[in-house]
Amino acid sequence: MKKRLMLSGAALVLLLSIFAKPASAGEFPRQKLISSKFFNESQMMIVEANGWETKYAKLSTYEKVNGVWMKVFGDMPAMIGYNGFAQVMKEGGGASPTGIYNMGLGFGWAAKPADSKYPYRQTTSYDYWVDDVTSPEYNKWIYFSGNPYSRWKSFERMNHPLYKYGAVIKYNENPIVAGKGSAIFLHMWKSSTSATAGCVAVSEANMKTLLTWMDSKKKPLIVMGPTSEIDSYLYARNEKLHEIDVMVNGVMQNYDQPAVAIDGRTLSPLRGIGETLGAKVEWDAATETVKAELDGTTVEFKYLSNVVKINGVNKAIDTAPISINNRIVVPLRFLSEAFGADVKWDSSKNAVVINK
Repeated sequence: MKKRLMLSGAALVLLLSIFAKPASAGEFPRQKLISSKFFNESQMMIVEANGWETKYAKLSTYEKVNGVWMKVFGDMPAMIGYNGFAQVMKEGGGASPTGIYNMGLGFGWAAKPADSKYPYRQTTSYDYWVDDVTSPEYNKWIYFSGNPYSRWKSFERMNHPLYKYGAVIKYNENPIVAGKGSAIFLHMWKSSTSATAGCVAVSEANMKTLLTWMDSKKKPLIVMGPTSEIDSYLYARNEKLHEIDVMVNGVMQNYDQPAVAIDGRTLSPLRGIGETLGAKVEWDAATETVKAELDGTTVEFKYLSNVVKINGVNKAIDTAPISINNRIVVPLRFLSEAFGADVKWDSSKNAVVINK
C-alpha cells in the first residue's frame, strides 16, 4: 500500500514553486534550500561574487543544527582569481572554479591555530604542489627533498608567504584531469584588493576562524560561483540516502518516499506513517505545519522547527522535519511513540518495527 502526502490548493502551489525550479533567495530563503538538499554533510561555505569577471567575493558559513542549516558567522570579504569565476577551467587561466567541492586538509607554515581540531599539516621547504601538466604527479601534494626543477617543470611551494594558513579545496580529483586546473586552496590574502591565481583568499583572522570552525566529522563543503548561479548549484544537489524499511503491526510498508537514516535518526513521511497508524493528517501551507490526530492525541510539526506541539504543549525534538522529494519527513520514533506505539530496531531486517 503506497501512501502519499497529498497536497491541494495553496499547499500544492507552495511546494511546486519551491521544488519545480531553482529558487531565488527572494522566493525561497537559502536556509530552506540547503536544508532540503544537503543531508550527509553538516558544514558549508558559500563563496559568491556579483558576476563572472570580478575578483571580489564574499564567503558565508552555514552549519546544520538539529537537522536545520543555520548561518554561522557574518559574511567575510573574499578574493578570487584575477579573471573571476570560470565555467571551464584551464591550467594558468587565472580563474576560480565553480560548483560544489569537499574541503580537504588544513595546512600552513605556521603552527596549527590553538583552538582548531581540523586535520592540519605544517608545511616545510620540501612540500610542493605540482602544477606541471606533463607530470604524473599533476595536482598532487608531494614531499620531496631533492631539486624540484629536476623533477617538474612547474610547481608551487607550500611554504609560500600567503600559505601561512590554508585548506585544500578538493577540485579536479577522482580523476585528475591534466590541464583542468590545480592547486585550488582557501588561504589568507595578500590584501583586500589583491586577486588570486584561482584560489579563494580571506584575511588571516578569518582564515584562522574558519580553521577553528571546520570539523572533519561534519564533512565541510565549499560552494563557489556568481550569486546568480549559486542557488541552481544548490538545487541540483541529489544525494543518495540510506533507506530504512518500516514494519507496522507485522506489515512491511511501501511509501513513495522511503524512510531514511539521517544524522543517526530515522525520518519517515509523516502522512505515510501517520495514516498507517490510523491518524488523521492535515497540512497547513500558510503556517508550514502538519498535524496528526489519533485517539485524542494531536501532534503538530512545523517545517524546519525543532519544537513540536503535543496537545498544545511544546516539546523539543533533536531533528526537525525536513522535505525530501516534496514529502515532509519527521522523526519516526517520536511520532510513533507520541501515539503510544512500541518502536524497536530490528538489525537483521534493517527495519524499524512498530506495533500498536
